[in-house]
Amino acid sequence: MIVDRRPGRLLTLVGLLLAGALVLAGCGGSGGGDRSGPGSTAPSGTSDVFPATVTHKYGTTTVPAAPQRVVSLGYTDQDAILALGVVPVAIREFTGNKPSATWEWAQDELQGRRPQVLPVGEVSTEALAALRPDLIVGISAGLTQEQYDTYSEIAPTIAQPAGFVDYGTPWQDATRLTGQALGRSAEAEKLISDLEARFAQVKAASPALQGRTVAGVRPSTADNASFFVWGSQDLRARFFEALGMTVPQDFDQLAGSNFYATISTEEISKLNSVDSLVLITASDAETQAFQNLPGYSSLTPVREGHAFTPTPEQSAALSFSSVLSLPALLDSLPADMNAELA
Repeated sequence: MIVDRRPGRLLTLVGLLLAGALVLAGCGGSGGGDRSGPGSTAPSGTSDVFPATVTHKYGTTTVPAAPQRVVSLGYTDQDAILALGVVPVAIREFTGNKPSATWEWAQDELQGRRPQVLPVGEVSTEALAALRPDLIVGISAGLTQEQYDTYSEIAPTIAQPAGFVDYGTPWQDATRLTGQALGRSAEAEKLISDLEARFAQVKAASPALQGRTVAGVRPSTADNASFFVWGSQDLRARFFEALGMTVPQDFDQLAGSNFYATISTEEISKLNSVDSLVLITASDAETQAFQNLPGYSSLTPVREGHAFTPTPEQSAALSFSSVLSLPALLDSLPADMNAELA
């Protein structure tokens, strides 16, 4: 059995990934969750020629034939898979404890199926092998080389592309890689172009956001003496940057090779450097705790009314930042921020 040998780090990273999503219920679902039927619902009339070769950070993976039993091993990989017409035989829990580990924006894409739910923590090779997969998608799984090598012995496995921090693959790249592996490249490109066009429309309709600096923040999951700020490689930061906003370079420098920076609560004044704050927290209690920090109420963006608290579903959509979660988010949050920043 392969276990992540950094359990504390794994749970901390998952907590960071959650950000504004709902609190994990019992550290996620269990491997004995909802069961799927005989297999994935695979798309008919696949457009790519198999075998298909997919390039990622650990090399290349060959998918010999159109996959019929797909496992969504990454925390958010199911959305791209579902958007391309395939229902996985198993989906990994991330947040919210939703039916089949699938949020409302993707529920219709399940086509009435009930995939098995894999745990948010370790996933054993035995559990994966028992699913009899012919494709394992781990783009947002933060796979190590050891895990990738082991899972590849079970079935062709797709890791994240090179050039991005773990858990920082942009939705376009994640959708594109998934489309290549599923033989749905043309469909993937259509999804990407349509959503990019939607981003362009919202950006054009949000002049007050252009060039404004933003900090996505949340309390630390490790202690009460620090908080997290997302760097520009984080998916939530990518969302705001796609709308014309920027993340200060100071936060990127503090984040280094991570997607987040840890800042002491005694240095909360660093947040005076931004035009707007977005409190991406896991609960109302966390939000209140952050707002109660000494110095919070005197921060410039707070005094100016430029501190935003997304709803739980908006926060979850930000944390997923997928081809399915982002459209609904674009219909609400940017308009609210534009109105306040105007």
